Amino acid sequence: MSRQSSSLTPVGAAAGLFLISVLAVSCACLSVLGVKLSNAPVVPWEQLIPLGVYAAGVPFVLVWLKLIGWRGDAGVVGAVFLLCGMGLVVQFRMGSFAQGLAAPLALVPLPLGLAAFAFGASLTSKGRGAWLTGAGWLAYLAALAALAALLVLGRRYRGGMYTAGNMNPSEVVKPLLVFFLAVYLSRRQKAFSETQAGMPVPPFGTLLGLVFLWGGPMLLTIALKDLGLMVLLNAILIVMLFAIARSTGYLAIGLAAVAAAGFGVRFISAHAQARFDVWLDPFADPTGKGWQILQALSAMYSGGLWGAGLGAGVPQTVPIVTSDFVYAALAEEIGLVGCGLLLMVYAALFSRGFRAAGAARTPFERLLCVGLTGSLAVQTLLNVAGVTKALPLTGITLPLISHGGSSLVTTLFMAGLIAGLSDRK
Repeated sequence: MSRQSSSLTPVGAAAGLFLISVLAVSCACLSVLGVKLSNAPVVPWEQLIPLGVYAAGVPFVLVWLKLIGWRGDAGVVGAVFLLCGMGLVVQFRMGSFAQGLAAPLALVPLPLGLAAFAFGASLTSKGRGAWLTGAGWLAYLAALAALAALLVLGRRYRGGMYTAGNMNPSEVVKPLLVFFLAVYLSRRQKAFSETQAGMPVPPFGTLLGLVFLWGGPMLLTIALKDLGLMVLLNAILIVMLFAIARSTGYLAIGLAAVAAAGFGVRFISAHAQARFDVWLDPFADPTGKGWQILQALSAMYSGGLWGAGLGAGVPQTVPIVTSDFVYAALAEEIGLVGCGLLLMVYAALFSRGFRAAGAARTPFERLLCVGLTGSLAVQTLLNVAGVTKALPLTGITLPLISHGGSSLVTTLFMAGLIAGLSDRK
């Protein structure tokens, strides 16, 4: 007598994780809504539109994954949607949706990001990403064009560069350069894997070619005086070189080079110099340059172990709290325990992303998955470390949580690519 065992499909598992996410997001949203109603008799219903888009849009993404036959890692999808939902709750609590229908463009990033996630998963699932290897140079040129356009057309605001509508084209540079590196390095795997006494020794011509090509976007980044993007891109390069050669020498040399470059930028950028000075001694100018980080540290300290409760804190005392310093607001209201749980969700996403890379079919797919996952992991590390004063501030946002349309769309697209790469069946 044969017995058939039925297992839950990946899409079904992702749907179950989404329902759990909806429950968690709904509880958090009700907590914030209760506090808002206690302070004001009426909360405009327009502020709830993004949360409604989330609840209605994610099922459409799951249906799409079912239609394309996706059978990847449900944990990646579940973690992404949970973080995205919690980000919406935080922005709702901060009043980022207060304008509602009066600012319809503010409602566009979420549905556009969900569409980008579905598109990314469609590109790379079931080995479909193999044909993309012919577009590596196109991605490189597109990244240079985006940085050049930002340099020529952008305007500086709060230390960053933005184009019309406060758009930041540099966000798209991250996946473009990761894609280019995945193509370039996978075709030169043997050369970059050569080591002597544990130290990498690729052929001089091969190394010189990479340095020359990588110098283009780095020079543009330096011209933009974007310390955070420069550090992030070089960290991605180090991670991908380590993935292809499995040599800790790349990590040692790369980390030393990134640290040296980071300290070097302070001498050509007054903004970078100010950030280093604040990192070393924020009390030197407590009501000026050090005000932001000191307010963030005070907010995290007041949150303690359990936090004041969602909606019960005063995060508005921290400048730019909805973007760079959203982690400080979370620490104040959900405490050390809540932030620890949040970081565990991030850790689960990154670990599953690296696991998908380890099981990839080709060197290109492995490097692409490593680069995308590493980019999100380093971005999270830089943001949290900057807010907690473990590292100098870089202006890097917290993925899926911080307010920012271009950042949300780009992050969801990168997450979709990772979800697609996890489909090996």
